[in-house]
Amino acid sequence: MLLLLNFLLYLILTLFLQSFLTPTPLSDSGNVRYRTIPYMTIILIITNSMIFMAIQAPNLYQGSQLLYVDALEGTRRLNEYIAQTWTFGYRGIFMRDGLGIGAFSTFTSMFMHGDMWHLIGNMIYLWTFGRRVEDACGSWRYLAFYLIAGMIAGIGSEVFNTARVDIPSIGASGAIAGVMGAYLVLFPGAMITCFWGVGIILRVPVVAILKLVGVKWVQEAPVWRWTIKLPGFILLIFFLAQEFISSLFTFLQQQDIGGVNHAAHLTGFLAALLIFLFVRKDLLTRYFTGRRL
Repeated sequence: MLLLLNFLLYLILTLFLQSFLTPTPLSDSGNVRYRTIPYMTIILIITNSMIFMAIQAPNLYQGSQLLYVDALEGTRRLNEYIAQTWTFGYRGIFMRDGLGIGAFSTFTSMFMHGDMWHLIGNMIYLWTFGRRVEDACGSWRYLAFYLIAGMIAGIGSEVFNTARVDIPSIGASGAIAGVMGAYLVLFPGAMITCFWGVGIILRVPVVAILKLVGVKWVQEAPVWRWTIKLPGFILLIFFLAQEFISSLFTFLQQQDIGGVNHAAHLTGFLAALLIFLFVRKDLLTRYFTGRRL
């Protein structure tokens, strides 16, 4: 129990430090119209979490702890975790040579994660952007788009793997990048509630000065807030530019930067161009007639 508590505190601290310089989106804000509870987004979050906690985490974390008590058992558990990754992660050789589980790895790899931080980071982004995209599509069409975007991300990343390095790729980030791209296409003017340490601190003197000079619209606003609202298009275009530059370096250096499959993020994001095949007909009509969604 103490170990779990320490682990959770470590994750919270890591999230806080990560979010100090770079904004972490928490929720879309403003006049969001959810026709129903976002069942599919919730189901995807639960599914990803349960697969990691039930299948991967025991071998990864218990194996790491057992190394200090029973090196043989700890090594065995870690080897099982590695075997899971290499068996069910996406590998180009599965597609090119028909080995292992073949093209099915583009599906299984979406529901595996490297560690708890990888899982939590992905699920935060899925919760923030997925709910409104699900509302735009309907639950089942949204699920189809999510899975297709994730598969395209896996296959598309192979284009950048010119060295044909056989390293498994895991994580839902390719599919989630597709959801983020769809959000940008459908709701470019939306505001995103973020935790951003630097932005929150800088907001204090700005609001205080505006209050002193008598700006009306800011008089009721609190000087301090734990979150800050940012235009969604700024966050998402920054993400796209970052992944494009990193993918270019991946292509030129013929290796992933920092073990992150940026090419999968980029191709998943670009898969958002397919979103119009999945949105509801009434929303599609409003979109192309320029009416508010």
